[in-house]
Order: sequence, then structure tokens, then C-alpha cells
Amino acid sequence: MMDEIKALKKIKNRKSLRFLKKSWLFLAALVVSVILLLGWAQSTSPSVFQYVFGQGVNLNVDNGRLNVLLLGIAGGKHDGPNLTDTVIVASYDVETRELVLISLPRDLWLEEHKSKINVLYHTALNKGEGLQFVRSEIAELLGIDIPYAVRVDFAGFTNAIDLLEGIDVQVEKSFDDYVYPIPGKENELCGYKEEEQEINEEKARELGVEQGRLKVLLNPEGEIATASAKPGENIGYTDQQVFKLFPCRFEHLRFEQGVVNMDGETALKFVRSRHGTNMEGTDFARSKRQQLVIQAVRNKVLSLETLTDPKRIVELVQTFGSSFETDISQSQYIEFAKLVKKVNSIKSYVIDGSGQNPLLISPPSGKYGAWVLVPAEGDFSRIQQFVQDVFWGNPEASGSGVKY
Repeated sequence: MMDEIKALKKIKNRKSLRFLKKSWLFLAALVVSVILLLGWAQSTSPSVFQYVFGQGVNLNVDNGRLNVLLLGIAGGKHDGPNLTDTVIVASYDVETRELVLISLPRDLWLEEHKSKINVLYHTALNKGEGLQFVRSEIAELLGIDIPYAVRVDFAGFTNAIDLLEGIDVQVEKSFDDYVYPIPGKENELCGYKEEEQEINEEKARELGVEQGRLKVLLNPEGEIATASAKPGENIGYTDQQVFKLFPCRFEHLRFEQGVVNMDGETALKFVRSRHGTNMEGTDFARSKRQQLVIQAVRNKVLSLETLTDPKRIVELVQTFGSSFETDISQSQYIEFAKLVKKVNSIKSYVIDGSGQNPLLISPPSGKYGAWVLVPAEGDFSRIQQFVQDVFWGNPEASGSGVKY
């Protein structure tokens, strides 16, 4: 148990970021909401909107598709606030009105940059560039034109749901999650006390550590419960393992089948839950829940009670403002809003390393100094072909781009 303590502190900080990566459809809902709200403003008072934002303009469509890069960051005071845990390409077919979402894993290795894809935005900011740089790089990787990009953190969306006075979500199956991490409690010792002590030879043998001065954890009775060695950086722990050591870092979630009114915090828990019972702990189930939240947000934003309350609209736009960055010009908002309202179906794909013919593989960690994913063929040609098939060719595109 001793080897866990220092590793757990570092690992839980990383987990707080990894915790966001499966919430990428939640990001899509935020983008949809912002655009719809701005579209409402234009339709309600076009003269004012045009005075502020200018006349509407045509959007940059490539071969009948409008492509937008969506980036999701932790933001705020999280460790690595500018690392992108969400990287999605959203592509809208202007003829069929179908929206395709393709998600790229945060651990995808970019040989040219000697880093994972989730570092690109952080690197670009340090260079004084930002969205345009990331958009250009990912467009080149996938072999498509991406004229627009959006960067969002999740705090604004949580606040926005609260301003909407909640959303009504159709929970399809009841489930429990007994190990849902509580934000801000990643380093709680749950009754233990950390103290530096001199460990003699006999005690060192008992604890399985080297003798000398070490930091140890004391139980409420003042006895040594565990001692901290220096485990390797690549040691990983599941939430269930951490729960056994530090149960106060987690809470028990319970969702009942049926229509549930959710505030922002509850909606976040619903879409982020990773260890649900009743088959709700799978990636597929989590993605389905996220789609349910998207639909609930869209319904609420388009509802009469929202669209006839100017004060609430202003508050929502202000809330998004601190969590929203884009290179879409303000004069194009209304055009995007028109397209969002026309969407009649959404297909979602995740490029990963599953299946018998994977697009990505995970090489030995020693080669790159960390666990990463790289193209199975050594370059991005097959991934580019997969994207082409999804957009313009085979509707049941093959490879490990999982559709759901």
C-alpha cells in the first residue's frame, strides 16, 4: 500500500484531466447552443444585430461539407488548463443535412512535433498563435480543409444549464456509479496524516522500503498505515483501486430511468460517469448519454420559454463568453445558426486502436517515453482514407473508427 501514495497524488491530477476527454459531445452541445442563441438574436432584432455584427456572409464549404474543429480544454485552475482533452472534427453535409463528428484521441502522437496531439494548443499559445495553428495542423493530418475552429472549456456550459433552469433528460436505464471522483478532493488523505519519520531497519523490512527518513501516512491512532516509496512515473491506478485507499475522494451517483430534470452539475455527472452499473460503464453507453444531453440542451434553447426571455439570452451569451474562443467571424454566426437548426441526423465516430484492423496502435512506452497511439501504417494515409470514406464514400467506413 505504501507505494501508492506519491503515485496517487500525481495520477489523480492527471485523472482530473482525463476525466474530461469522454465529454466531447457535451462540447458539441455548447457550440450548438451558442450559435442558436446568436441566431435568435439576429432573427429577433436583425437591424441591431447587423449594426453590431455586420451583414451575413457565405460560409466556407468544401465539396459540399462545412468542417469545424472543436477543442475542449479543462481551463480554470486545473493542472494543464490549456491541454486539449477533446479534439473533434465536426462536418456538416449541406445537401443531406447530416452532421458527422470524428473524435481524435488525446494520446495521438505527432512525430513532427515530438508530442501528443493534446499539447498542440498549449504549444501554439506559447508561440502567440493558437486556434489557427492547431486547425491548420489537424487539417493537414486528416487531409481535409478545416476553415473554422472553436475552443471551449466546460465551466461556461455548466453555468449555462443553470441559467436555463435545468434541462429535461430522458434517462434510458437506471444505474449507479459508486466511484465518481469528487472535484477538489484528489489529494484528500481520508483520515490519514502525512508525517516524515525515521524508519529503522526492522520497520523498513516490515514496510518493504529502504531504511532512512521517509514520509509515511499515520492512521487516526497514530500508527504507520503505509509508507511512500518512489514508484515509476508510468504506474497507473483505476478509480476502483484508488477508492479502496481513499474512499472520501468519491461519491455515489444514482440515476433513475425516466425524464429527469438536471442542473448543470448533475448533467456533468450524468455524461462523465465512467463506472456505471447496468452496462452504463461502457464508452458506447457514455456516448449515448451525452447525445441525450445534447438533445435536451437543444430542445431547451429552442423552446418558447427560452427564446422569449431576452434577459436570459443575454446572460447565456455572457456566460459562454468566458469559456468560448473561435475564429468564426461574428458576421457568420447567423449562417451557422441556420445550419444548426437544419441538422436532421448526427453520426459519431472515434478513431482508436480497437478491432482487428486498427487505424492506431500503441507501441512500447519506452520508445516515446509515455503511453501513446500512433498510426498503424506509420503515416496518416489510412486515417485520411477513413475520413474520406466517412465524408464522401462508404457510409460504413471500415477500420477502427468506431461508429455509434
